[in-house]
Amino acid sequence: MKFALLGVGLLASACTDDGGPRLDAASPPAAARNAMITLTGRRLCGAHADCSTAAGEVQIGLGSPAVRAVVVAYSDTRAQIVIPPATPIGDTSLVVTVDDHPSNALAFEVLP
Repeated sequence: MKFALLGVGLLASACTDDGGPRLDAASPPAAARNAMITLTGRRLCGAHADCSTAAGEVQIGLGSPAVRAVVVAYSDTRAQIVIPPATPIGDTSLVVTVDDHPSNALAFEVLP
């Protein structure tokens, strides 16, 4: 019963678009530590016309321990990141936050 209620809450929040960043895909969808990953999406710079003024970050993991990815390149539709050596191995999620607006959580796997 708890699962059904949780599922309804997630569905309702997934339909709400707050104008924040959205992630569509990670390429590759699984990689080892120190690997470079390309994220694609939209509004990754938020409301900023110039991405160099956007206050954004990419977080790996939703709970503790969450790790910040090393951002190599960033645009409004694409971000290249490096998976830090301290990232826990296994299934996780990637989230972009710009100006206190988090994106959707994108499934990702950190390989051994």
